[in-house]
Amino acid sequence: MIRTNWIYMYISTIFKLGIFNVFYVAYYRFTIYTGIRKLFFPQVKNESNGNCYHEVPPVNIFPDQWKQPILNDSNKILGGFLHYYKYHWKELGTPPDWFLNPFNGKRHSGSNLHWTKIPDFNRNVGDIKNIWEASRLEWLITLGRAYVITGENIFLTTLNKWLSDWSEKNPQNTGPNWKCGQEASIRLFNLINTACILRQIYSPNLALTDLVYIHLKRISINILYAVAQNNNHGTSEATGLFIGGSWLALIDGKRYVKAQYYATQGRKWLENRVNKLIENDGSFSQHSVTYHRVLLDTLCFAEYWRDYFHLAPFSDCFYWKVKLATDWLWSLTDEITGNCPNLGANDGSMLLNTHSCDYRDFRPSIQLASLLFGREIQYESGLWDEPLFWFNIKKNPECQNLKCRTDGIKPGGYVVMISDNSWGMLRFPSFKFKPSHNDVFHIDLWHFGKNIIHDCGSYSYNADIQSFPFNLKSVNSHNTASFDGLEQMVILRRFLLGKWIDSEFVSAILNLDENIRTWAGSYFDSRKNRHQRTITWVNDTWTIIDKFSGRFQLANIGFNLIHADYQQIENAILAPWGEISYKGVSEMQMIESICSDYYWEKHPCKRLVLWTDENKMIETRIIFNNESSTNTSIF
Repeated sequence: MIRTNWIYMYISTIFKLGIFNVFYVAYYRFTIYTGIRKLFFPQVKNESNGNCYHEVPPVNIFPDQWKQPILNDSNKILGGFLHYYKYHWKELGTPPDWFLNPFNGKRHSGSNLHWTKIPDFNRNVGDIKNIWEASRLEWLITLGRAYVITGENIFLTTLNKWLSDWSEKNPQNTGPNWKCGQEASIRLFNLINTACILRQIYSPNLALTDLVYIHLKRISINILYAVAQNNNHGTSEATGLFIGGSWLALIDGKRYVKAQYYATQGRKWLENRVNKLIENDGSFSQHSVTYHRVLLDTLCFAEYWRDYFHLAPFSDCFYWKVKLATDWLWSLTDEITGNCPNLGANDGSMLLNTHSCDYRDFRPSIQLASLLFGREIQYESGLWDEPLFWFNIKKNPECQNLKCRTDGIKPGGYVVMISDNSWGMLRFPSFKFKPSHNDVFHIDLWHFGKNIIHDCGSYSYNADIQSFPFNLKSVNSHNTASFDGLEQMVILRRFLLGKWIDSEFVSAILNLDENIRTWAGSYFDSRKNRHQRTITWVNDTWTIIDKFSGRFQLANIGFNLIHADYQQIENAILAPWGEISYKGVSEMQMIESICSDYYWEKHPCKRLVLWTDENKMIETRIIFNNESSTNTSIF
């Protein structure tokens, strides 16, 4: 009986993922296992054609407030340090060791293997993203900016030396850095965007265009595998083909005979992915703010280079969907800090790296997308405007649109709630595409720019369980209900959940009077336990009522709290930022926990756990102070 249930669960999940997608992935893995796919990707030594970039005169005008962060980062890079996930500075040498995992000191042993022979997960070397990060070539952007604003040749010399070394140590289709088509696309973005910064798009060196061309070959042959993922792999790889192919066809279509084919192929799949993966409310197939930013940055690159090369516009549907996606991210961005809820998977990616803002500041991406797709200025001038300088995009004051966020429900699965000096975001189940976290009815609460009640993030996709025994994707790491400590949806594989949850009902946001607003919703989990959550907010007071029914023994509500000094009194917790009171609770626990705002970063937080058995209902009231009592900086 148990086996039958699992078979049924797998079959039903296959239909939700899409039969074509599942069978193509199975076929793809078969061709990897049998060695068939290896035949399409010959191992070829990269020919050396000199430096990728040539000298240019420095710019005469550059804002002083942007200069010092660039020079600080560039000097660290010259010293052999690289910026991992926009948070950790790790020493790799000069040139870097392209196969070193600096988080554990272990070196990947497959640098001479064909990429199809390299497993996705390797216990010896650890998280493969720690190998890939240096080979995304994001340091090109930093050194290129430093060279242009100073005119000092050390930055250009180092840039070319390292890139030549990378090309020598990473022959085509050889080693872990050729394993992923999206990683190849991100490299391509940085190669071309650096040429833009160095003002040599129309006069590139042969070494650069040849390097771009071999990346296009790698991406093109495997594009269907990226499409079958129904995530940002498809949008990133399609954009890489479109940009790189269009550029090489324009520069030298005779030398790069398949360039126009790659451009056409990329445009086709980019239109297809945008139409399919972006919902009519702007939400994306991946339920994650950082992956949503990856999507948005990618589409900004596509539109910028389309316009730069004077190519035909994309479809009206494309522009409509991207505008919606921009508004979606803006609606979940804190107005004080530019930070967002740590929603869903967080892999440390920030593709728009022509600025010095923190990784958790989403304003650079929103500002650029708003100008490219809506001809609007979403924020007043700040560090987040630096990408506009490098891409030579002018702000028109007449297009200023500094609107304020309002309450709203997004059918993709989100409720945005705005109060006086606080705001909230709730996640409800609406899964057209696969969920990655057990976070149904998770709620975030922000106060004066601080994420007081927050998501725990991801930390790593392949962490050593002995050194990090936490499952941050679990329901027990989110601000929602858990029945008998079990997950809301069944974990089938590392990145796959079964028995996806549907909402039983989702109400509109109701105005009870002029100031008081409320929302309610309910769902059944995979074991048919029911959770109903009602939220009422007024004057920075938030009341959460959770009702439970089903065949469970114990239910609990957990809240991840910002690390602070908390004092327990009867049925309440006092905090520097306010207080939490509760009713209907049989037991209360305040435990030490862990959260992660950046990939491979962890810091302590508190977790309040409220248990009930008989009452089947918990009422939690969160009252924020009228004045800010915490530092609003996110850095």
